[in-house]
Amino acid sequence: MFLADTHTHSNFSPDGRDSFSAMLAAAGRAGLDELTVTDHCDISKPAPFPAAERRAAFIKAAAGNRTGVKLLLGIELGEAIHDTARAEREIAAVPYDFIIGSHHELRGERDFYHLRYESEAECYQLLERYFTELTEFAAWGRFDVLGHLCYPLRYMSRFPVRILPRYEDEIRALFKALREGGKGIELNLSRLQPFGDVLALWRECGGEIVTIGSDAHRAADVGKHIKAGADILREAGFRYVAAFEQRRVRFEKI
Repeated sequence: MFLADTHTHSNFSPDGRDSFSAMLAAAGRAGLDELTVTDHCDISKPAPFPAAERRAAFIKAAAGNRTGVKLLLGIELGEAIHDTARAEREIAAVPYDFIIGSHHELRGERDFYHLRYESEAECYQLLERYFTELTEFAAWGRFDVLGHLCYPLRYMSRFPVRILPRYEDEIRALFKALREGGKGIELNLSRLQPFGDVLALWRECGGEIVTIGSDAHRAADVGKHIKAGADILREAGFRYVAAFEQRRVRFEKI
């Protein structure tokens, strides 16, 4: 079975802990075939992203790699539509193998992680705005997969909030735009949220590209639940998982 962790964070992420080399060693212990490190580049944050320094660390780790795991350089590009000019500059700064397009916060709001959710109604109001901005994000389209579609639900768990079937029309339109743009979605395993209905809808909409990522922010979590993710994909009717190198997709049997 092909095993790749395509969403991980090194100490070049503000909330990451370990070096490229430590992450790579952990990938070897986890029995992975490939590891993509996708540090946060949040366009909504004023702090500069250390693209050149990070690429130098990647090259050094790759040169010393004795694990048998292919190391790839990615980026998690957050809130790109909040400043598309800067997002374009970040993408062009160094050659990436893989770009996750993520949306952690809405215009004029803090990250969903930091918000206080006072009612179910408030959650749904935020989700309506979320899907509107995701549609804009998909139209911009300068990424490879849309990261963790269910991200806001991680922090709304005190209420019985669901995105399906309530937002099925919005998600179908989003998936249509992604598919027509040659993009995919991500099975993000950081919280093992129920994701089968979303995967089934993606497949029904003709979607084929699905990557699997642990969203590890420390070496100890690299590869976590990746085998379970492959099982989830198979249960949803997929026979292949997507992997990216030099921004080109390929499909590996699971």
